[in-house]
Amino acid sequence: MSSKSIQAPTIAVTGPNKGGTAAWLFTALSVKLAGGKPVRIVPDEFDGSLNYDGIIIGGGSDIHPNNFKKEKLPDVKRSLFLRFKENMFYPMEFISGRSNSSYDKERDEMEMKFIDFALEQGKPILGICRGHQLLNATLGGTMYESTLPLLKKTMRIRSPFPRKTVIYTQDDSLIADIVGDDPIKVNAIHSQAVGEPAEELKVTAKEKSGINQVIEKKGSDIVLGVQWHPEYLFYMSVQRKIFSWLVNKSANPQISLSKIE
Repeated sequence: MSSKSIQAPTIAVTGPNKGGTAAWLFTALSVKLAGGKPVRIVPDEFDGSLNYDGIIIGGGSDIHPNNFKKEKLPDVKRSLFLRFKENMFYPMEFISGRSNSSYDKERDEMEMKFIDFALEQGKPILGICRGHQLLNATLGGTMYESTLPLLKKTMRIRSPFPRKTVIYTQDDSLIADIVGDDPIKVNAIHSQAVGEPAEELKVTAKEKSGINQVIEKKGSDIVLGVQWHPEYLFYMSVQRKIFSWLVNKSANPQISLSKIE
């Protein structure tokens, strides 16, 4: 009696029309290592099909201001010397400050459709950086347009390498169930941040400065947003567990987290 091979779950990975190649390649690698089949989805090639087994809303450009509610920022004066140190210690900060930032409303609209679909149909979804922010914004949460005032007199870290530590803010959380109870070492490439979480979401981890790093859907184990980029940290087992969670839940939404390695 021949046995049928188990088909890998298809994971939609959203991204921009231009650029985003590195993020796509590393995300695809992480999904494949977890046993999934990544499918790249960009606005110009989006045919309206949403029915994938799991969804990753990827990182990238800032969300258009029309698509989120602004959270008031504190009035903080940051010295030129502090900005100089940020640019010296973190070259990505220097490069980012001199690049022409642009919004991508077409991508926003496409990804909001995926978010609505995933929540309505009970599909596992992972928001990464921008995707983490858009998940919260789509559900009515607020956004900080810049992290600089939140950091006050502390340098903004912008690096693909693990330079920050994320700590849990709740005893019981999905992120802790996935990666364990110890604080997580993460990277940081973002300029904006989640403010107040949407009513159906909760913040379960922050960094030392107070910036929100993880959001989850209340009463659910298939909705997760992380402010960092776990795909660039694929060499760390704790980061690969995030993709294992998504792929395993996409293959079998009823599977227990204790059975996900």
